[in-house]
Amino acid sequence: MKKTVSLLLVLLLNAAALTACGAQKQDLVSKTPFPEFSETDTQGNSITDDIFEDYDITIVNFWNNGCGTCIAEMPELEEMYQEFQKDKINLIGVGADCGESEEQLQLARSILEEKGVTYQNIVPNPENDFYKEFIADITGYPTTYVVDHEGNIIGAPLIGNVKEQMDTLQKRIDHIREDEEK
Repeated sequence: MKKTVSLLLVLLLNAAALTACGAQKQDLVSKTPFPEFSETDTQGNSITDDIFEDYDITIVNFWNNGCGTCIAEMPELEEMYQEFQKDKINLIGVGADCGESEEQLQLARSILEEKGVTYQNIVPNPENDFYKEFIADITGYPTTYVVDHEGNIIGAPLIGNVKEQMDTLQKRIDHIREDEEK
């Protein structure tokens, strides 16, 4: 009898604990500042982190010249970019290695042209803090971040092909939209 009462008590306490957890909607999406940067794009135009202010959401895709997955997904990203523009969502690329030499930059330009990319692509200078303190720590490509209009990264980076992670991407976009409505 004692065992039955003890078991029943444990079950009731667990049920109460689970109910309490479910009663509160918890916001588990992290929010960290995107690093400041002042760079140029592949066309030689200046670009800074102020770009985030111009859009509700900016998707930042880090890629490099030697990454087959990165290059293969560029047409998909271009399609998304064209669609997203209607909703004040921007997409920019960061050619992680295209600032290392003139040859790397020319190769990046060639890849972007071949893939029909029209979204802006940053050429990070390896001597700048943006490269040294952020890009150098990226361990896999492609790596994509979702950034709100205040310049905050929303959630963990998406590693790999973005289109294969559309559910996660959409949840991040929805999360930002919900925060804007509050």
